[in-house]
Order: sequence, then C-alpha cells, then structure tokens
Amino acid sequence: MAYPRFGSLFLATSLLLVTMCFIPPVSAQFQPDINIDCPDSTVEIEVGPGDTRVGSVTCTLENSRPYTEDVNISVEDIGLNVAYPGSVSVGANSEQTFTVSWSAEVNANVESFTSSIEATVTSAATVVPVPGNTKSDSVKVEIMPFGRPWIDMEGKELSLNNGGQTTLNFSLRNTGNAEDTLSVVMENQSGLEEFGFTFEYSDTSAKLRVNDSKEIILTITASEDITDGSFVVIMLVDSQLADDSGDPWVVEDNFRLQSIAKEESFLSTSVDNVPAWAITTAMVLAGLAVVAVIVVAVKLGMSRSSSSTTEFDFEDDLDDDFDLGDEEFDDFGLDDL
Repeated sequence: MAYPRFGSLFLATSLLLVTMCFIPPVSAQFQPDINIDCPDSTVEIEVGPGDTRVGSVTCTLENSRPYTEDVNISVEDIGLNVAYPGSVSVGANSEQTFTVSWSAEVNANVESFTSSIEATVTSAATVVPVPGNTKSDSVKVEIMPFGRPWIDMEGKELSLNNGGQTTLNFSLRNTGNAEDTLSVVMENQSGLEEFGFTFEYSDTSAKLRVNDSKEIILTITASEDITDGSFVVIMLVDSQLADDSGDPWVVEDNFRLQSIAKEESFLSTSVDNVPAWAITTAMVLAGLAVVAVIVVAVKLGMSRSSSSTTEFDFEDDLDDDFDLGDEEFDDFGLDDL
C-alpha cells in the first residue's frame, strides 16, 4: 500500500522540476541595469588671472528598466578639486543628467588627466532584493596654458646731450604657466628717430620657461644736430602664447628721455633766428655811427687848416651837427617798433 503514495510524491517533484526549467529566475528577470555616457570632448580648465579655473562635464544616465533606480556616482581622484552629486534617482525607462566639475589653483602648471566616472545601482523598486549593477565612462581633463608677459625696467630718467649716448637695462619675464616667447617694441619709435634719436637692442624677443627672465640692453644715441626735447617713451611686451590662444595680452612700462641741443654763441646765430625789429634797429644805429665818424673827420680836417689861434669847440659843434633828438628818430619810424 506504500507504493502509490511514493509514486505520487515522485510525480509531483518531477512536475516541479520541469516547471522551474521553463520559468526564468526572479533575480534575472528583475536585474537592474544602468548606462552612463559622458561626452568625448576634453574638459578644459583655464587658470590664468581672472579665469574661473573650473571645468565641467555633463553626463547622462539611462535606465531601461520598468522601475525607478537609485544610482550612486563616484569620480576617480586625479589630484584636482572635484564636485558631483553623490547619488541620482532615475525614473523607469527614462534618462537623467548630472554634472561633474573640476577646479585648479591659479597659475597651475599645464597638465592632462583622464578621470573615470562610475555609476552603480544601489536600490531599485523590484519585488525582491537584487544585486546592483555598475557602469563607467572616462573623461579627459586638461589644465590649459596661458601667456602673461612682464617687464622690469630700471633708469626711468635719461638725459642726452647732442651727439651723446647712453644705455637702458630692463628685463622680460615669463609669468605664465608654460614656455613662451616674449617680444618687446617701442611705441612711436619711428617718430623719435625722425626727431634725432637712434635705438639699438641687444634682443627684441626671448623664449623663456615659466618664471625665467632675460635682460635686454637698449642703446640710445642722440644726433649732433638734435634740438631740445622731452619725451615719455613707452615700451610694450607681448606674449606669443597669449596671441596663439586668441587672448592677446600686452604689458607696458615707460621711461623719460630728454635731449639737450648744442649751445650756440651770439655771433654764430643765424639771421633767420633774429627778429625783424632787432635787425632794423641795428641798421639804424650802424648808419648813425657812420654819420658821426664822417662829421668828426670833417671837423678835424677843418681845424687843422685853420690858424693855430682859432679855437674849435668840438663838443658844441658835434652836438649841433649830430643831434639825436626825438624828431630824428621819428624820421626813422622807430616809434612803430
């Protein structure tokens, strides 16, 4: 009588095994899944003076399951400050974005990094607890170069006599975060050369590493016929790196340059530099002097031909014949001078 009972149990067990073969496991049916996608473009961080020094990327989480998933976010440490959400909730069959931001110190060195960003499902609205699911993507982060030139100048006051020569020492310095070529030019150099100066540089450019400097010697010569003048001379320094990045940066400094003309004696003064009234007055006085000489000569001759007893009042006669009163000067028109 025990055999039928054993057969029934065997049949039930067999049917259960067959059924389990055709029904997928619950854990596989409700396995959570998440996808993460970050842009391929590089995250660039500008670290020059006045820059934000922050670079960001926006990634997308995709949930293809028919239930909401809570996703934990983690970002690989690359030595920069980083900010991102600790977790993100993604609805059923939907997408959700999140942002990761890196920041660097001002004037940070040029560097390139690759950071991994991971998304892990920590919980899901399933019927039974299930293991999580992790996906990752990577992002390239770069600290960008910037150019900042600088000029250190000595000798702000220079004075040159005609035909003289002097030197001005100054230095170019790279205060950017990468190797750079700095160039120096003088504002309005052509105008100063037309005035009578000549300029000679030991160098007009220098390729410098970060924080390196180069001394420049400027030799200035004044021509022999230069006139008096005083000028504020402006020196400009620019950065090739800044120009190439589309962010031109120019610094300037200045010095005062004075020229002293050759001193000329009164006798060597050109007639062109003498006023007309002075020439007229000199001519009148010269003419009067000639007349006086003639009168004196005539008087002397007459006195010699007369007897020795004849007295000659030289002073009275000269006053009578050479009276320079106001009327005579009126005839010369000197009142109009």
